[in-house]
Amino acid sequence: MTNVILHQYAGSPFSEKIRCLLGYKEQSYQTVEIPVIMPKPDLMALTGGYRKTPVLQRGADIYCDSSMICRFLDDIFPDNPIYPQDQIAALTAAVHWTDTFLFKVSVAVAFQPRAMAANDLFSDPAVAEAFTKDRAELTKGSTELGMDLSVAQPHWWQHMKLLEAQLSKAAFLGGESPTILDFSTYHCCWFVYKNDVLQGDLGAFPALAEWMQRMAAFGHGKPTTITGDAAVEIARNGQPAAISDASATSEPQFAVGDEVQVLPVDYGFQPTCGELMLASMDELIVKRTDPRAGDVAVHFPRLGFRVAVAS
Repeated sequence: MTNVILHQYAGSPFSEKIRCLLGYKEQSYQTVEIPVIMPKPDLMALTGGYRKTPVLQRGADIYCDSSMICRFLDDIFPDNPIYPQDQIAALTAAVHWTDTFLFKVSVAVAFQPRAMAANDLFSDPAVAEAFTKDRAELTKGSTELGMDLSVAQPHWWQHMKLLEAQLSKAAFLGGESPTILDFSTYHCCWFVYKNDVLQGDLGAFPALAEWMQRMAAFGHGKPTTITGDAAVEIARNGQPAAISDASATSEPQFAVGDEVQVLPVDYGFQPTCGELMLASMDELIVKRTDPRAGDVAVHFPRLGFRVAVAS
């Protein structure tokens, strides 16, 4: 079964990363439009606590974090691959920097005062207050997402100039075809420049603007919408995929079958608790049983996540 369900919302930059990849892969898939802020009862039934966006589902297997989702999609839809093995170490490092530091910069630039007036999310004071409280809860205990605009802006312009120089020499960051770095970079640029107030800034970067048009031209594939309740029912009616070899572990203090919790290392310290199914150098999988969703396997990338004794 290759049918997948993307749990997302329209304004989510990391969701745009996945939507663009599914467009590049020319795939049909289902979507669940999740709330922008908590509560998210259908999503929590699947992830057990992980609340970042997006989440991908195939049956009773739940994939968290866009890096995990991209690798999974590249495996099950191998046409138009985006992970050239002769660049894999450099790409992994560059993508991690882009998805963490550059994204942090892009948040500050996207939410700068002159852009906020044109942001529909903040036009209603009550909605703006609810969003602010929700994001404060998401980032509680972390300083990884906040950055002052005066700090972020020089970093943003510097990287835009570097992108402009490179993209004036080739159609994509990977050369004549896109790699995972194109999709990670695109979602940061999309998050900033989708705001009409900021789009004029692209005039200084014509090659970057043309590249963004090439990326956008991939479209979003062929999505059809289903409800969150229907997605939970699909999980209930499925079973997690079998793991070929779960005997080895990259976590010597844990064994397969231990009760553990997995959570991000940067922000969003809402853990997913359950039985450890796999702890490899690339992936962590936790099995949990939910009253609504039944038995599900929740997948996380190893990079950017930590595993601890279940609290």
